[in-house]
Amino acid sequence: MHLLFSIRTVYPAVIAPSILVVPILIALIKRKYWLGPQKILFGYLLFSVFFNCIASITTFLHINNMPILHLYTILEFCLLCLLFRGIFEQQAMQKLLIYLLISFSLFAIAYVLLTHSLFRYNTLPRFLSSITIVGICLYFLYLNFANTEVNLSRFNFTTVIGLMLYFSSCSILFGLSQTLHNKASPGALIFVWNLHATIMAIMYLIFAWAFLRLKPNQ
Repeated sequence: MHLLFSIRTVYPAVIAPSILVVPILIALIKRKYWLGPQKILFGYLLFSVFFNCIASITTFLHINNMPILHLYTILEFCLLCLLFRGIFEQQAMQKLLIYLLISFSLFAIAYVLLTHSLFRYNTLPRFLSSITIVGICLYFLYLNFANTEVNLSRFNFTTVIGLMLYFSSCSILFGLSQTLHNKASPGALIFVWNLHATIMAIMYLIFAWAFLRLKPNQ
């Protein structure tokens, strides 16, 4: 296999995703405290492990994995909408999240079919998914702003912070991805994707902290 795999992609494709082991192990230790949001976040972590393994293998074998990315984008958004549905207590917000889940799934499928982009990067769906998740996170933080000090130790608040950090960077990256690939040097692209992988690893560590601090009735 091409030696450049080990030089250019081993960190974003192998090392950073391997941080997933940390929140998964801590979550299992704290499983007696799980409620709805904890179960869904744990499912999201397992989902991420599965697709990260597929991405690493296909990258190593030089196989176009864009069809897998299209599926990942849809399933990730659906999982996170379900997670937010467990986090938000307002019925109106819970209904809105179901509408968003269905609407985005239909849009992402239509995007692939209409643009014939099954084997190309799904820039627009990835960007819309990220910016929507950031918006949901900001709304949650707005509702809980008055109790920031108390909520910093709580599962839902910590989880939302992790998601907002990662998907804020995703919104910028996916929004500028076409420009980056057209104008940035190979070295700059490697730096950007490594930075993205680092922020992803930080999100996983924040999830680990959320599970670690988990107590009854959180």
